[in-house]
Amino acid sequence: MIMLSELLRDKKGFIFDLDGCIYLGNRPIEGASETVSMLREAGKKILFLTNNSTKTAQEYVDKLAGMGIKAIKGEILTSSAATAVYLKRIGPGECFVLGGRGLVQALREEGFSVIEGNESKRARYVVCGLDVHLTYEKLAAACYAIQNGAKFIATNMDPRLPLEGGYVPGAGSIVEAVATATGVRPTVIGKPSRRIMGIALRAMGLDSSEVVMVGDTLKIDILAAKRSGITGVLVLSGSTKEEDLERSRIVPDAVIPSVAELQKLFEKK
Repeated sequence: MIMLSELLRDKKGFIFDLDGCIYLGNRPIEGASETVSMLREAGKKILFLTNNSTKTAQEYVDKLAGMGIKAIKGEILTSSAATAVYLKRIGPGECFVLGGRGLVQALREEGFSVIEGNESKRARYVVCGLDVHLTYEKLAAACYAIQNGAKFIATNMDPRLPLEGGYVPGAGSIVEAVATATGVRPTVIGKPSRRIMGIALRAMGLDSSEVVMVGDTLKIDILAAKRSGITGVLVLSGSTKEEDLERSRIVPDAVIPSVAELQKLFEKK
């Protein structure tokens, strides 16, 4: 692999995944705060990009602040916000949502109406994210809507969500339940889709060659970077372990123990 210093020398922006990269659950990754501060001092643009669709941008700002990491709403891009932006380009319509407050709010902020399960048959879109209050009735309503012609949209396909001490089912597990029942595959907005990466680059005002994507998953973060022509740096602080690299066809541009390694690199420079 190319030396990390050579990869990062002329980069103008850094996109960071959150879960498994900046923090695990409610515990920050050691050195994350210092690394982000160092990059800001070096004049780098920062964007926090997460497939987690449950929280609003402000909630992420507050969570990061509680870990000593300063951020503004414009530096947070969730799969919920990206999904709302994508749907606005397609056209208006009512949405039936499998997801949390973050997804509902993002859609409403872009002018979409969110309807209840008993009205789902008239939905133009079924939008599926991580729903911690999922019920069988919600799954059934989503299936009815898709059978009646609604477009099936997934915020992301993450099968699990890393937490302290393990993981829980992610949005992808819910999406697959609906896809299996209906036989319809969704349009996916979140990583590793190029859709969300294009939105991220436009938000930063940078070209793909000027940006580094830092994340903890090969099939999500690094694949997203590869598909979009972005330098992909894998951290081993989350879902991916060293033995996973040997079995994967997805090859990151660099591998580091955690984001703290970036701080060491810039200090050396």
